[in-house]
Amino acid sequence: MMMKRRLMIQYIRQHFKAKLIISLSVIITVCSLVTGYISYRINLNLFEGEISSQYLKTSEQTMMQIGYKLQDIYRITDFIFFHPYVEQLILQMQAEAKEHESAAYRNYLLERELAEVLLPIKSETPHIRAVYITDVRGNNLYYSQSNISRPLQFPEFYKQVEQGMLNPLAEIVWQRLMLRDELEPTGEKSYLVAARKLMSPKQHTLYGTVILIIDEAFFQESLDPLLTDRAMGAYLYDQYNRLLYSLGPSQPSSFRPELEEGEGTFVQSNSTADYLTVTSVYEPRAFKLLSGVSLSEIKKKGRNVYKLALVSGFISILLMTVSVSFLGGKMLKPLQVLVKAMHRVREGNLRVAIPKASADEFGFLTDSFNRMMTNIDTLIQEVYVSKLSEKEAELKALQAQLNPHFLHNTLNTIYWKIILLYDDEETASLVTSLSDLLKYALAPVSTPSTLQEELAQIRNYITIQEARYGSELHVSIEMEEGLEEGGMQRLLLQPLVENVFIHAFRDMTGEKRLSIRACRQGGDLRIDIEDNGCGMPAGTVGRIWAEQAVHAESRERESIGIRNVIRRIFLVHGDAYGLEIHPLLHGTRMSLKLPFIMDPDKKGGAEDADSAGRG
Repeated sequence: MMMKRRLMIQYIRQHFKAKLIISLSVIITVCSLVTGYISYRINLNLFEGEISSQYLKTSEQTMMQIGYKLQDIYRITDFIFFHPYVEQLILQMQAEAKEHESAAYRNYLLERELAEVLLPIKSETPHIRAVYITDVRGNNLYYSQSNISRPLQFPEFYKQVEQGMLNPLAEIVWQRLMLRDELEPTGEKSYLVAARKLMSPKQHTLYGTVILIIDEAFFQESLDPLLTDRAMGAYLYDQYNRLLYSLGPSQPSSFRPELEEGEGTFVQSNSTADYLTVTSVYEPRAFKLLSGVSLSEIKKKGRNVYKLALVSGFISILLMTVSVSFLGGKMLKPLQVLVKAMHRVREGNLRVAIPKASADEFGFLTDSFNRMMTNIDTLIQEVYVSKLSEKEAELKALQAQLNPHFLHNTLNTIYWKIILLYDDEETASLVTSLSDLLKYALAPVSTPSTLQEELAQIRNYITIQEARYGSELHVSIEMEEGLEEGGMQRLLLQPLVENVFIHAFRDMTGEKRLSIRACRQGGDLRIDIEDNGCGMPAGTVGRIWAEQAVHAESRERESIGIRNVIRRIFLVHGDAYGLEIHPLLHGTRMSLKLPFIMDPDKKGGAEDADSAGRG
C-alpha cells in the first residue's frame, strides 16, 4: 500500500498532465463550492427581498384599509361626542323627575328623540351589531337595533368594559370580549367592543359612555389577503400594544411572531425555522399590524440551487479529466515550447524565434510571438523618442508662456514715465501701490510672510481706495509694538479688507471708517478689522460657515473671500484658530485669531522670494 502511494506521488511529480488534472479538479471543486454558496445566498436574498417587498406592500395596503375602517368608527363616535343635542338629551335622562312627572315616560320620550338624532349612524356600517349609551354609573340609556340574540345586561356589562379602558378620557378603547349568543353552538361569540367616554366640550365633565358592539368580520375581510400558503397569521394590536384581533393560518403552527419596535420587515426564528415578519403602523391611531411568512420554502429553493452547482462541478471535473488525458499531449506540447521561449526572453534574449508547427490557435500565438520579438526594439525606440519629443514640446510651451513678473516690470516703467514726463506724484503713488501689491501677490501663497509685510500691502490697497473715496474714507491701522516680525500666512488680511469695500461700503454714502488693530492675546495674535458699513445679516454669517469651499490644488490662487481665509487657517493651524464675525450696531467686526510665531529666518526668506520674483 505504501509502495503504491509512493509510485503515485512520483508519477504526479514527473507528469505535468497529472498535476494539471489534479489542480484543475481542486480549482473546479473550490469554485463550485464558492459559486454554489454565492448563488445560494444571492437567490435566497432575491427571494427574500421579493417576498419581503410584496408582503410589506400587501401589509401596508391592508393596514390602510383597516385605518379607513377605524376612521369610520371614530367618525361615528365623533358625531355622538360633539353633538350638543345628544349631550342635552342624556343629561335630561339623568335629571331628577319633577313633581307629578313620570320619569319612565319622560325617558321614553327622550329616548325616542335621541333615536331620531342618532338615526344616520344605523346605516354607516353593517358590522355594527349594537350601539349603547350609558350614564356615568353604567346604566343603559339608549339601545339601538342589534343582531345579538340576547340583549346585554347593564350595568354588569358596563363594568366589564370599563375594566379594559386604560385611557378614560375621550379616546376610543378597543377590546375583544366573549358575549352571550344563543345562536352559537357554544352559547358565546367573540365580538369587538369599542367604547368611548362622553365628555362635555364646554364643561369638560363626563356625562356618559358610548359602546359599539362590532362583528369580527369588520377586520377579517381586510386581513384575508395576508393569509397566503406560507403565512403564519395576522395580528392586529391597538394603540396600547394589546392584541385586539388575530387571524390564524389555515394550518396551525407553533410559531407566533413577536411585535418588534418600529415598522418594516424583520426576521424571527424559533428552534425549527426562520420566519419573515412584517410590521405596519397606522400612524393616526397608532394601530399595528403584525404578520409573518415562513422562509423554509425559500431556503429549500436556494439549497436546490446550491446542490445543482455542486453536481455541475463534479460533472465538470470528470469531463476535464477525460479531455486533458485524451488531448493533453498534443495540445500542451506547443504551449510548453512557447513557455520555454518566454523564459529565454525573460533572461534578456530578444532574438528568440519559434518554428511554426500548426495553423491553429497555437500557430497564431507562435506567429504573433515571433512578430512581437522582431518589433519590440523598434517599439522601444519609438516610445523613447516620442517621450523626448513630448518633453521638448512641453519645454517650448512653458517658455512661450507670458511671465507674470512682466506686468510688475511694466508697472515700474509706467511709474518712471509718469514721474519724469508728467510729474504726477499722486498717480505715480497709485501705480507704486499697485506694483507693490502685484509683486507681493505674485509670490506663492506658501511663501513665508510677516505681520508687518501684510499690513504694508494693506496700506498699498488703502492708498488705491483713498483715491476713489477721497475725504469720505478714514482708515486707522494700529499694531502693538513687538509684533512686526510675527509670522503669518500670506494674503490673509487682503480678502477681509477688500470684502469691506465691496460689500460694507458698496451703497453707503457719507463718512466711511475702517479700523485695523493687531495685538497680543495671551500667546496668540489677534487682528480686528472693524467698519461702520451696512453690516452683515445673521443669515449671511450662517451661510459663510455652512458653505466653506473644499480645498483643491487647482484652486490655490482663489485665495479671495472670507470662506477661503477660514479654510486656509483651518488647514494650517487647526480648529483652535480661525475667524470670528461679530455684527455691530453700525457695521461689522471681524477678528482673526492666529498663533504668534517669531521666525528669525522669515524675513530673509521673504526678501529672497521678492528678489526672485523680479523679472
